[in-house]
Amino acid sequence: MTVLLFDKAALPRTARVKRMHVADAGCGMIRFHCPHCGHDTGLIQDTHTVSENKPGLPCTECNEDAV
Repeated sequence: MTVLLFDKAALPRTARVKRMHVADAGCGMIRFHCPHCGHDTGLIQDTHTVSENKPGLPCTECNEDAV
């Protein structure tokens, strides 16, 4: 049996950030879609690189109470 220094249930945890993923991209425009709530940004101006867009953006609908 392993003895723990701290009770894991007592550790403070932050809520996970729900992210929107790229649904369509090209020619300086991009569209994000949230698989959790269905929020869709529509086509917006894209100023980021592919590497910056890959992990997605935090969903403004799902995370509004966490901010």
